[in-house]
Amino acid sequence: MRQIWQGEIPSEVYAREKQKILMRENRKPVYIGVAIVCSVFLVFWILLNIIFLLNKEKGYEDYTIRKKQYYAEYTDEYDYWDVCTVEYPQIEGIDYDLAVDINKLMYDTAMDRAYYWHFKPDSDVRKLQEEYHIFCNDVRCDVTYHSQYLLSVSYTEVYAPVSPVYYTNITKRGLNIDLMTGEVYELNDILRIDENFIRMWCKEAHSKYGDYVYYDAETCDLLYDLFTNNADYIEDYYSIHTYFYVLDNKDLVIGLSMDPTAEGLWASEPQRDTYCVKIPQQELEKYKIESEFWNKYEQSESTGYVIPCEDLKSNIWLDEEGSVWSYWEEN
Repeated sequence: MRQIWQGEIPSEVYAREKQKILMRENRKPVYIGVAIVCSVFLVFWILLNIIFLLNKEKGYEDYTIRKKQYYAEYTDEYDYWDVCTVEYPQIEGIDYDLAVDINKLMYDTAMDRAYYWHFKPDSDVRKLQEEYHIFCNDVRCDVTYHSQYLLSVSYTEVYAPVSPVYYTNITKRGLNIDLMTGEVYELNDILRIDENFIRMWCKEAHSKYGDYVYYDAETCDLLYDLFTNNADYIEDYYSIHTYFYVLDNKDLVIGLSMDPTAEGLWASEPQRDTYCVKIPQQELEKYKIESEFWNKYEQSESTGYVIPCEDLKSNIWLDEEGSVWSYWEEN
């Protein structure tokens, strides 16, 4: 039979129980303090995410684009001489990982023809390099538009495989980058290329270049194939590239470059391999297709800073005052 103890509580038991109660009471402020710290941290983390999302939506208000140059003149690395002056932009002040990818892309675009003819030759070019005397190229870049969301760059290049006297070619490229995602927008990402677009572009090109671009049905048929990447019959001889870039007033320049391959290269006076025309934005309305580019374009306002190349070298052969132009003026 269970006996209920009715005597006094021993002092040692009382002391032990009292100590337990005091310890529980002392822990309460600690628990409350930890809860407060966790709550503050959670609120702070939520606020940081809200600020990040708001800033991401707002875009980059303050960043810098610094122009640089790759330069080489008569090096001893190759069996032929090389004279390279390649200007390219580099961006600072945006997400670091995005900046790394975008900077590589802007550099690679500037090096496009130099990679093909000089640094990364295929078997056809390597065979042609046995006849090289001097490889020359001169690239100039222009950051034509820079907003909180978009970056647009134009590259103009004069290059000369074999020698800069009889093998000089002139080409252009455009690069359009989403600063929020790193996505690159090509012409067919933003516009519907149909027969009406081709006629519009051809008419503008004829007005600018005259008989270098005829405005007739045959030329429009050829241009349609070139703009839609359906000109397989000339791909062995030319590398076809359509491009666009945005201007300060948000009009677009749309162009076509036909760069000769090793098989299509031939000796002549300096050759223009590119044609481009400025198209006012209102004339493009009926050709627009759904694209994030247009969403960013509509919200864009000019921001950021462009810093010129501090020590821009001139190309002794292909610059505006270069030797190749003097040669052809005298001959």
